[in-house]
Amino acid sequence: MSIKGKAAIVGYGETEFLKSNPGDRSNYTEYCRAAKLAIEDAGLTKDDIDGLISIYPLDEEPTWTEDLQEYLQLHPRFLDNVYRGGASGNAAILYGAAALAGGLCNNILIVAGSVMDPKRIYEFGLETGTAFERDFDSIYGPMFNNSAYAMIKRRYMHEFNATDDQFAHVVINARHHASKFPNALLKKQVTVEDVLDSRLICDPLHLFEIVMPCVGGCALVMTTAERAKDTNNSPVYLLGGGQQFDRGLWNPAYGYERSLTTSPVKLAAKHAFAMSGLKIQDMDFVELYDCYTITVVISLEDIGCCEKGEGAAYVEETDLTYKGDMPLNTDGGQLGRGQPNPGIHLMHSIEAARQLMGRAGDLQVESATFGLSNGNGGSMADQCTLIFGNEIP
Repeated sequence: MSIKGKAAIVGYGETEFLKSNPGDRSNYTEYCRAAKLAIEDAGLTKDDIDGLISIYPLDEEPTWTEDLQEYLQLHPRFLDNVYRGGASGNAAILYGAAALAGGLCNNILIVAGSVMDPKRIYEFGLETGTAFERDFDSIYGPMFNNSAYAMIKRRYMHEFNATDDQFAHVVINARHHASKFPNALLKKQVTVEDVLDSRLICDPLHLFEIVMPCVGGCALVMTTAERAKDTNNSPVYLLGGGQQFDRGLWNPAYGYERSLTTSPVKLAAKHAFAMSGLKIQDMDFVELYDCYTITVVISLEDIGCCEKGEGAAYVEETDLTYKGDMPLNTDGGQLGRGQPNPGIHLMHSIEAARQLMGRAGDLQVESATFGLSNGNGGSMADQCTLIFGNEIP
């Protein structure tokens, strides 16, 4: 049985994104605040929530969700803890929709966030790496994700003669949208020269091509398609979903796919489109995980916006703004808003819901009906693609 159109997002909430913790925010308070905003946005009460999925902060234990439901004083019939790297949020939405369609709960809260000091993220990355990565990579001093994505970008530039100037347009588009989005940290618009003049962090990645860790929380509420009609907002239906996995999570060299420039997004998107019955040409916008510029370029190719090897030219030549030919990351994405890991894992699907509910304000895509959100885990190793719509085709 397909879960197409069986569940819908009916509310969402985000806390204020900050560059660092002012001292009065904890993981518990961040999750609680985001959850409260999402539940109220849906027009529900805490007592209406009988399902909970959380994506635990990197500095907490995997039992975090059990502790969180007690802290929130929820009494869920369905409880899950998801971690798929940056694909966690979309995976949680996919699993939540399956739980709703299967009658395991009626209203499910999905929540994520973090107040971790950004300086500690690298240390946690080393601690959680798989044994072969610790034994064969970490001893040589790689820069965790930076090194992995630098390797992918360098290979892409070598294979397809792409240039740094072309990749800079991903940042330009992100900052353009972020300049108009209230809860964005990087509001200053930039030029190609600004991007290329920013400090080289891990050749060939410049500072502006890499996300800035920050503090923040995100949450959303899903319910069944039937119940969605009685909530505050216009329902945003999940029409399709697909997952695909490849490679060691943090090192692109450990994988089944021989090419570093073809990602599991290709099959994840194929499965999602097949379930929805729609095509990339039907999408009014795409919200793509954008931890690095190379992530966006490869994802655009693998979801079908252009052919393999054409992504760098595509971002240079295509109007990707909310008024353009293929609106991309219309809230500014991570490269414009910052990355509150793991709250960021829900952010792209929340923006899809915002657009499809017609609540995007100055960044609203005109007559938006269908949209795509992609979550990317590890070094393009773990992908989850979702198709949303405000109607069921």
